[in-house]
Amino acid sequence: MRTLLVVAVASLLMSIPVKAQRGGRGQQQAAAPPRPGIECFEQLTTPEYPQAALKERVDGSVWTTIQLSAQGAVDKVDTQVVSAFSEGARLLAPAVEKAVRASKFKSECAGKTVFVAFRYQEAGAAVPDPKVTSSKEPPNVVWIESQPPLETAAKSKPAAKSQH
Repeated sequence: MRTLLVVAVASLLMSIPVKAQRGGRGQQQAAAPPRPGIECFEQLTTPEYPQAALKERVDGSVWTTIQLSAQGAVDKVDTQVVSAFSEGARLLAPAVEKAVRASKFKSECAGKTVFVAFRYQEAGAAVPDPKVTSSKEPPNVVWIESQPPLETAAKSKPAAKSQH
């Protein structure tokens, strides 16, 4: 249910209003060009799925606006987190910002503002040592998926009561 909520909100946020240019009579309206996204990365460092987020089973989307300097370096990173969990912003946003700052950008994107959504999601059954995978969905979505960690037997069993 929470994944459906996150996807619904993400879809709503992803819709980009189309700006029209009005010309003279008989001219067609032109759509605004798409906002720069994944294509601006020369080398994208994949954000980690923080262990605390895995442990607490926190997922969500980190909407990222990256302002590049005239030299193509990261000037400013703004994030907005959409998550059904109150800890989503605290756990997910720092990993994304760290990865963005470690990434390399193409020179033709220097001076531009780049928009990318990083979507964290747990998938599948719990495993002892979950592996994180990532995939890109152009123009501006990066999926970070991991199976949830397996709970230890000691944590999942209630303490045994002593019998007298």
